[in-house]
Amino acid sequence: LLNGTVQCWGYNSFGQLGNNSTTNSSVPVPVSGINTATAVTAGYTHTCALLSGGTVQCWGYNTYGQLGNNSTTNSSVPVPVSGINTATAVTGGLYHTCALLLNGTVQCWGYNSFGQLGNNSTDTSFVPVSVNGITTATAVTGGGLHTCALLSDGTVQCWGYNSSGQLGNATTTDSFVPVSVSGITTATAVTGGFFHTCALLSD
Repeated sequence: LLNGTVQCWGYNSFGQLGNNSTTNSSVPVPVSGINTATAVTAGYTHTCALLSGGTVQCWGYNTYGQLGNNSTTNSSVPVPVSGINTATAVTGGLYHTCALLLNGTVQCWGYNSFGQLGNNSTDTSFVPVSVNGITTATAVTGGGLHTCALLSDGTVQCWGYNSSGQLGNATTTDSFVPVSVSGITTATAVTGGFFHTCALLSD
């Protein structure tokens, strides 16, 4: 909302509405303790907010560490993501989360069995890890089991699950590090679906 608060509604079995409850709500309810939010993102069963000071707080399902607080305990109220204090954007995937930092790098945390954290590993991480080789990102989007970043030169790089070609590099091979999307050089925005990705071009 305009005043920096966040309201959520719907399924709440894992606390993803952030109102210190696990009761579903068919109307919006305020997220506990959030009053300086500038953006919000929903993963599958978790939610995160970017705060005005560059920190990120998350709540909900945490079995894979997608709340980023070095824990696997679900939380029905927001918890701070470890070590993030210069974020400019945040995105939630199925069971992972990523943040764009002020310096153009990207950090991700949570489920990583398909390399969707981009750190040349398949080890799940309960705290943020740096995506390999990304230093000029201007946007980031989480798909189901993959992640993509828009770079300042208008190209897009993606990493993670690629069974349906959602990384856009003319293969169906998963990648644990970012790969370039084929033929995209004038992108201005990017968004990830569950198993597909799209980019907006400057034209």
